[in-house]
Amino acid sequence: MAEFPRNRFGGWLEASMRSRGLTQAQLARSVGVADTQVSRWRRGQVVPTVQYLQRLADTFGIQRIALDQLVGLPVAQAAEGGEQAAEPELEAELQAYQARLREAMQNKLPRSMWRAYVEACLALADGLGASASRALRESLGRLEETADDEPAPERPDHEPPPERPLGFRS
Repeated sequence: MAEFPRNRFGGWLEASMRSRGLTQAQLARSVGVADTQVSRWRRGQVVPTVQYLQRLADTFGIQRIALDQLVGLPVAQAAEGGEQAAEPELEAELQAYQARLREAMQNKLPRSMWRAYVEACLALADGLGASASRALRESLGRLEETADDEPAPERPDHEPPPERPLGFRS
């Protein structure tokens, strides 16, 4: 294939491999190519052929249309009408979690419980989101309060400063 600048597909592939803990060699074996070919895909030098796009979709447990869109192939708009995330790393992370959730539901729950499980997950996500937002607001409020107060007390002369790992500033 022709030269292809660093693209969304390369970023997605790298992020997908990282999120699933796959090495270049492992992915190459799974797809049936040399690991140098996977490297060329990651760097955006070339894009996979249609045959390898399908193998990649199967390997990562995603729909082939998602990969077609990432490499710039013309595709009909998805029935859901939603567009893919603009950031390939975000898309890869979401797809990794979707695959884990799908696997957990298929292998650990009877189908009759799927709806209840999803509803419980959504309720948990709402609760965690609200708790995180509240904690963030409280933290920011405390930071604003301490910024208005006097500076932090100094250490006594006899107490040495803490050790800092190399490369970190105090």
